[in-house]
Amino acid sequence: MAANDLASHLNIFDGVEPFSGYVDKGFTVDFVGQRTDARFWSTRTTPVEEIGGCEVRTELPGLSSGEDWFEYYNWFAAAREARGSYVMMTLGSCFGLQVVGSYLALQAVNPMPAMLVAVDAVPENMAMTEKQFRNNGIDPNDHWMIEAALGADNKPILFPIGAPGSGAQGCTETNSGATRMEILDRARRAGATEHLAKSLMLRNSTSLVIDLAPDSDHDFTGEITFVSAVTLKNLLAPFPRIDFIEADLQESEGLVFPPVMDLLTKKVRRVHLGTHSDRTHDKLEKMFAERDWDVLFSYKPRQSFETPHGNFDMNDGVLTAVNPAVAYSS
Repeated sequence: MAANDLASHLNIFDGVEPFSGYVDKGFTVDFVGQRTDARFWSTRTTPVEEIGGCEVRTELPGLSSGEDWFEYYNWFAAAREARGSYVMMTLGSCFGLQVVGSYLALQAVNPMPAMLVAVDAVPENMAMTEKQFRNNGIDPNDHWMIEAALGADNKPILFPIGAPGSGAQGCTETNSGATRMEILDRARRAGATEHLAKSLMLRNSTSLVIDLAPDSDHDFTGEITFVSAVTLKNLLAPFPRIDFIEADLQESEGLVFPPVMDLLTKKVRRVHLGTHSDRTHDKLEKMFAERDWDVLFSYKPRQSFETPHGNFDMNDGVLTAVNPAVAYSS
C-alpha cells in the first residue's frame, strides 16, 4: 500500500458513535468519551472553573485536526485488527491521553483484555497519567507505569524535568556530550564546580534550568537532572507481541528505535511516531521501509498539506508504519 493513500483510510471511524452526554465540572471530553482533568492541559486559556459541568455533544474527527487525526486513526486501526489480547505502549506518555484513548477505542469496537505500558521521565506526568487512568475507569495497578526516560542504553540520562503536561521534554540535546561539556564549562567559568558537584551528588541535578519551548508563548522550563533510563529492548522483552507503540519523544525516537529494529520487526505490529525534524523523519522512514514495513502515513513536521480530502497542518510530523511480519489470524 502506498504511503499517504488517505482515501483508503477515511472509513476508519465508520460505526463509531461520538460521545454525547454530561461532562463533570473541570473536565473536558473527546469523541471516545475520554475524560481529562482540565488542569492537565498546560496550554489552556479558559479558567478550569468555566470548563465542563454541562451537556456536551462531540463529533468524529476530520483531517483538518492535523496530526490529531492520525493519532485517532491509529487508536482505531490498532483496535480493530487486534485478536485475543492487546498490548499498547505509549513512550512519552505526558498525561496519558494516547494510551487511555487507545484503550477506550479498543473497548468500543473490539473489546478484549489489554495490557497498557506508559513511560515518561517527568514524575508529575506519571502522576497525571495514573489519574487519567482512574478518571476513565482503568486501574493503573493492572498496567505498567514506568517513570524513566527512553534511551539507547540504560545509563542515566540528563533530562529536563519540568513543565508537566506540556510534552516539551526531550533528551536529545540535554544528554549530548556537547551539552555535558557546556554545563561543566559554565560551572568552571562561574567558579561553581563545587556547587555543581554537590548538586549532582545530593540531588542528581545540574541546577541548570532551560527554556523547553523558546518559540512558545507559554513558560515551559525544565531543570536538567539525571534520571533513570530504559531501552525499548527492555520494554519489548516480556511480550511475545505488541499491537501498537505510540511515541512522542521530542526527536529521541531517532536514538531509541534504530538499535532494536530487528526485535521490533519480530514482535511489533504497528508504530505511530512524532518525528520532530526532517532528519529524524527521513532516518526513521528509511529504516522501517528497508525492513519491509508498510509506511501508511509520512508527513514531515512544520508543514501544511493540501489533499483532495481536506487540508491540514503538521507540527511534530507523523510516521505510521505497519509490520506485515506480525499478522493476525482470523
